[in-house]
Amino acid sequence: MLLMCLTILTTDSNRVKRIIGGVEVDCGSQIRVVSLRADSSRHLCGAVLVTKDIALTAAHCVQTPCNYVLQLSNLCDDSRQASVLEVIKHSDYDKYTRAHDIALLRIHLDTHNISWSVDNILPNTSFGLSGECIAYGYGSTDSNTEILPDRLKAANLKIISLDECTDILGLYVAPRFDYGMLCALGNGEDTCQGDSGGPLMCAGKLQGISSYGLSCAVPTVPGVYTSIGMHLPWIYHTMEIIPKETTA
Repeated sequence: MLLMCLTILTTDSNRVKRIIGGVEVDCGSQIRVVSLRADSSRHLCGAVLVTKDIALTAAHCVQTPCNYVLQLSNLCDDSRQASVLEVIKHSDYDKYTRAHDIALLRIHLDTHNISWSVDNILPNTSFGLSGECIAYGYGSTDSNTEILPDRLKAANLKIISLDECTDILGLYVAPRFDYGMLCALGNGEDTCQGDSGGPLMCAGKLQGISSYGLSCAVPTVPGVYTSIGMHLPWIYHTMEIIPKETTA
């Protein structure tokens, strides 16, 4: 099963994203940003903890049934893992256009000795979103290597309009966007191979999930993100219908 998981994910690696450039994040400062792995093995994608029971990632990261776990890799020497109990992909996810590229993970996380914040990182809306944001990922500083660092990295990006994004990406492909997507652009910093599913944080709120891109850290080519604000109804509905963890 592990071989099947890794093989299928590798075939899509040209569109799986990893942080290029950027800076290393202080140890333990972003415990919500985690590494999605198959059977406790190699890093596959990023994910973000919304609550201690729920995480979000990109739907294309969890297309294959696997024994997924989340590695809290930025807690210094802490190798703590969260078990993924259930994977729920958006029912309208399109693997060709990446529309609705979002999945909710029901997890079991032992929060003992973790300074867990109860702050709600979900936004109220995405309308009028603009300005500077930060993308997080466990990514390489070089788009030509598969070596992943041990620590979380952050890249400063700027939100651009879908119209502008369409004009830019239209020079290379025939982009098919909908209003469930966001585009962000960096100056020598970007998400690239290896960290789809990681968060795009804007003013402390989770506004995007890394979905795909055409190039790595090219100042004129944006990356595409799933809009959290436009998927809030689905997120909250799904959180309500899934079983809740109970404690003895």
